[in-house]
Amino acid sequence: MNDVFDAMAAQGAHRILMLNDTRSGLKAIIALDDVTLGPACGGIRSQPYESFELALTDVAKLSQAMTLKCAIAGLDAGGGKTVVIDHPGMNRADAFRALGAYVQELGGLYHCAGDLGTSFEDLTHVAEKTSFCDLSGEDLGAATGVSVVNGIRACAALRGITDLASLKIAVQGAGLIGESVARAMAAHGAHIRVADVDAVRAAKLAADIGGEAVPADSVLMQDVDIVSPCAIGGVLTPEVVAGLKAWAVCGGANNQLGDASVADQLAARDIGYVPDFLASSGAVILGACRNIMKVDPQPFLAAVEVTARQVLEQSQDKGLSTVEIAKLIARSRIDDARTQRTKGG
Repeated sequence: MNDVFDAMAAQGAHRILMLNDTRSGLKAIIALDDVTLGPACGGIRSQPYESFELALTDVAKLSQAMTLKCAIAGLDAGGGKTVVIDHPGMNRADAFRALGAYVQELGGLYHCAGDLGTSFEDLTHVAEKTSFCDLSGEDLGAATGVSVVNGIRACAALRGITDLASLKIAVQGAGLIGESVARAMAAHGAHIRVADVDAVRAAKLAADIGGEAVPADSVLMQDVDIVSPCAIGGVLTPEVVAGLKAWAVCGGANNQLGDASVADQLAARDIGYVPDFLASSGAVILGACRNIMKVDPQPFLAAVEVTARQVLEQSQDKGLSTVEIAKLIARSRIDDARTQRTKGG
């Protein structure tokens, strides 16, 4: 048992629910990272994991990123996440129903939505058993596209660029978020290059927007102004960053940095990086505003540009990476809320 606690401590995880439903075969982990500002929000990720430790690492990092997203976006919400360990013995429909029942038992402390590997059908099974599941995947993906575009605006503004039509942008991923970013920037007249592991999908999107499809393995190395990682995480490795030709990075993928050193490497190369937990905050902004705060999400989406510019400017002024600056802003808001709560008690 100590091994479990040691593994949690190693990942900075302090509130973990391990779910094992023998009838359906559900094996899942829910991480509630921080609920200081409000109920935890975060999607359900489904994929095979080679070990419990890898699943724990994933859910812990993702839930921590959600805490930062909510805090820096000014939301009255905290960070959470679920990983479902996909395996041959799982009855998928029953497993997601069982997960929904567990979420419902939390009584609104955790609000879930979709994520990588979880289909709309999976979510409908979750929603059969809980009222705390957001089924509006397309809306959430489009909202993330809006927050990424607002981050791109901030990058351009820092260079004195007001005409987005002058930008050349390489978008990695032609899924819901990547497509939203590509279409929005193309509508502004920007020159778009897009790539996806599904080359046919990328080619179709490029044709629709008057852009160019490029190979998936070279999209981040394109000679463009801004690269926008909107697919999987961990793509910004030291080797990739060393070869970047772009002067800014702003995308909707979670956990884009291959390791912590990459943030400093980007700063050292004077590449403006909008931290992923800010750039990709659109979905949680929409979900939290609609389901928890009951307010108009538009002011929060618009504020992403303001915050991104603040992060980029402070990074230059203080000689710190944008990730450090953004984390300071987010954690300061959480600390202030804790202080106020203590005074109120």
